[in-house]
Amino acid sequence: MKTLIFAILFFCAVTGAAYAGGKIDSVYYLLDTTKTPVNDRMWNIHEENPTLKFYVINCNCIRYDYEPSFVYDISSTKCEIIDKKRLRAIKLVSLSKLIEQAKEFLTDRTQGSRQSFFLIEPAGKKYAIHQVRVLPYKTGKIVDFENVSAPDSTTLRKQ
Repeated sequence: MKTLIFAILFFCAVTGAAYAGGKIDSVYYLLDTTKTPVNDRMWNIHEENPTLKFYVINCNCIRYDYEPSFVYDISSTKCEIIDKKRLRAIKLVSLSKLIEQAKEFLTDRTQGSRQSFFLIEPAGKKYAIHQVRVLPYKTGKIVDFENVSAPDSTTLRKQ
């Protein structure tokens, strides 16, 4: 009887741990802008602050006209350098799939917490893998104007 109770408790503990931990899904995308024609490039790559590097997809596909963006800290994050053979072994996603995964990550936080995103960039004859965080990004368009009301015609005639 004790063995049966122990077996049931062990089974419940193992299945509970499996559901709690879950499997982290890794999303890899090869970002090679040198092989993409200039007119077809959808990426805006820039640095903000002295250490943050942003990769923004020029696509207002997240609600409220936000763009999916990926960021990592240059000073604290170490990238992994791999060769072409190892790159072929990694399952890469297409740009549309990357946008879809980022959208799911940003809208469904329970699903999003179980995903890790990696961008792979060419580094000479090898490739650098960066683990990135996904953030919504909104490009601020500054409109510089002032509304000026029409002059009062009665005051203009008196002069």
